[in-house]
Amino acid sequence: MKIQKIVAKISLGVLFVAYTTAAQAQTYFHPTVGIQSEFVGACLVSTCSGTYYDNGGAGGNYSNGINQIYRVFCPNTAGQCMQVTFNSFNVEAGYDFLLVKNGPTQNSPTFTTAPASPTVYAGITGLNGNLGGSVPFSYTSTDASGCLTFRFYSDGSVTRSGWNATLQCVPCAGGPNGTDNNDCINLTPLCSGTTINGASSGPGIVAEGCTGSTCPAGGENFSSWYTITAQTSGTFNITLTPNVGTGDYDFAIYGPNVTCGALGSPVRCTDAALTGTTGLTGTAGDFTEDVNGDKFLQTMNIIAGETYIIVVDEWSPNSAGGYSLAFGGTASLDCSILPIELSEFTTEYNPTRDVVDVFWITDTEKDNDYFEVERSSDNTNFEVINKVKGTGNSTYETQYYVEDSNPFVGVNYYRLKQVDFDGEFKYSDVRTVNILSNEYDLISVFPNPATNEAEIVFNSYDDNGAILQLTSSQGRVIVNTPIETTAGSNRVKVDLTEHDKGVYLIRVITKEKAFTTRLVKR
Repeated sequence: MKIQKIVAKISLGVLFVAYTTAAQAQTYFHPTVGIQSEFVGACLVSTCSGTYYDNGGAGGNYSNGINQIYRVFCPNTAGQCMQVTFNSFNVEAGYDFLLVKNGPTQNSPTFTTAPASPTVYAGITGLNGNLGGSVPFSYTSTDASGCLTFRFYSDGSVTRSGWNATLQCVPCAGGPNGTDNNDCINLTPLCSGTTINGASSGPGIVAEGCTGSTCPAGGENFSSWYTITAQTSGTFNITLTPNVGTGDYDFAIYGPNVTCGALGSPVRCTDAALTGTTGLTGTAGDFTEDVNGDKFLQTMNIIAGETYIIVVDEWSPNSAGGYSLAFGGTASLDCSILPIELSEFTTEYNPTRDVVDVFWITDTEKDNDYFEVERSSDNTNFEVINKVKGTGNSTYETQYYVEDSNPFVGVNYYRLKQVDFDGEFKYSDVRTVNILSNEYDLISVFPNPATNEAEIVFNSYDDNGAILQLTSSQGRVIVNTPIETTAGSNRVKVDLTEHDKGVYLIRVITKEKAFTTRLVKR
């Protein structure tokens, strides 16, 4: 959490069918002070269940003087997004505010639709007053991270009973996929400097690296995980340069020879609030720094055979368009020569035929005997679903295609196993496809009943557009208009001001299927 202003707002406010994992539900409380001079007050939590209170808990009031401290909850399961349902809510009207944000940082967009009109006071927009007459009400993340952030402000006078909320996960087409390198278990090996053009979608489905008291304060925001192995001993430097100079990147280094499940404290870590280039240099003098640091840390001395894990964390999503990593010093890194150069590996669901198309391209091949296409429902236990003969040796582009005619409902994980003539093999990165069943292909309307305007939320598998229909209780179609869609969660507002009070049927027709629900205008 950097010391910045709240800047963005979006409209949201829907209720989905609840889904929770079998894990034991935990109880969480809102923090009252920030970690290391920042606004973040607790480590990021990855969960799909739990009860969330203000700091006073079930029987007490919250504290005075909480200065916009926040905490973040993210899903711990691929293809899921966080949903919060408030069972009670009561804060001092006009003075104390809870901001619910769609994403994993303090500056994520604030939900501005509420059970009552959002309240604005001294530049703060959020839930305010006694909303007991409106509970239960819910917010569901539509951010690519699947995360929700809660930021609270209380002044120095009256307090109330605060809130009691239930945390859960719901299936979503646009949430985290569990295979990106924003989780340590999916880290990317590096052996030389490189330009990273992609941008992280969030902190992944595993909360990692946070101690709760030192850098990195609060843990991840928009993270990417890498690993390096020393081939020779010597000094090791990093220069991390944003593609846009105003980009704010932090980093931490763990090791030597640690695992993702037991990272320990970082040997280097910066949480500095400054923008621009950061890294390791021989003149820095410090090993770790908080938000007030200068972004530069002391050079490392590494020994041949040692492995280190590096996490690069962006403060604002996609703000810098990526970054370049340059490695320096006297140590050299261990680079393995891969048997193939894989330039593309994609998976895509074809809803018309209910199959998943698996496609990959090699630019070069060396002693390549065959590929096995493997699929999993949990990213752990894979099965072979197809075998494709390789070209052996080539220096030209070769394209491969298979189809999976029996995919799972939910998240499907795919990987390639490339096997040499001598039996040696390597695995590709994992790709995912999220196939929603009829049970989860829901349409939601909020608010419902509505007065002048309602917002419709539904999932689409593609960008091919849809038809929105509004039908009266007498069966007369009074709205029939095309709408744009994107793959994943979609939101469309309907103007009801010119329509009479009563019951209406909402229907959204996509290429794959039609969604229907009822709307009441009062």
